[in-house]
Amino acid sequence: MRKILTPAFFFLFVSGLHAQKDSVEKVFAFPITDYISRVSDTLTVVQVVQPGAWPVFIKDRQMGLVQHVFRAGEDLDTAAIGWGRCQLIKGQYYYFGIHLYRNQDLKGGDLLYAKIKVPVQYSGLLLDVMKHDINLTTVDDRPFLMWSDLFTNNKQKETAILDSMVADLHYTASVMQQQMPGQNLSIIGGIYNGNKLFPAMLKATRAELELFLKYIVARPRKYAGNTWKISEIFATWMVSETPTVIEK
Repeated sequence: MRKILTPAFFFLFVSGLHAQKDSVEKVFAFPITDYISRVSDTLTVVQVVQPGAWPVFIKDRQMGLVQHVFRAGEDLDTAAIGWGRCQLIKGQYYYFGIHLYRNQDLKGGDLLYAKIKVPVQYSGLLLDVMKHDINLTTVDDRPFLMWSDLFTNNKQKETAILDSMVADLHYTASVMQQQMPGQNLSIIGGIYNGNKLFPAMLKATRAELELFLKYIVARPRKYAGNTWKISEIFATWMVSETPTVIEK
């Protein structure tokens, strides 16, 4: 089974989780709107919008980094491609002056990462997933949770959400096994080595789902800023030798 090491903090200004009652300080990703104004060869003004559920948000002069979001069919570097500070706040609209690295450009939907302190009751795995603007849905495109849910989340609620994701994996595998038996691939490598895809997914556990979500948190670039059916990306992980995180 291939494994990866949990990466070090990827921004110099990130300090991780701070032990303060009912609040966490983490780096969150926010999609850039289509308002993108090239001021000069090196400076571009971009806009992000405060999500309605957020009780606090970006501060004036706060630093941010930008990166491309993964788009199927495009060969873009999803590492940081520029940096800047919040220059103007107008209601729910926040404007950053971004210094792009050479030969880089931005599109609406690309991500701005900024460190935000938010009041939450429970800093769990789902918060770490969603801080990259990763949205997970059922096979019929219903979201498992919204941003507003995170501010009232607790361990019991998170466990219930994870269990509903596992139920969706089981349901999807059952339907696919009946309707598309030709897609029932043989798995080579990883924790499901030697199994068929759909029977293995039918037996997937919450512990295995958590392994996958921790991998997403450690390697978010392909997933960040996008909406994914949990069954589709979990199946892809299963047949890709289930890379996992080494926790110390």
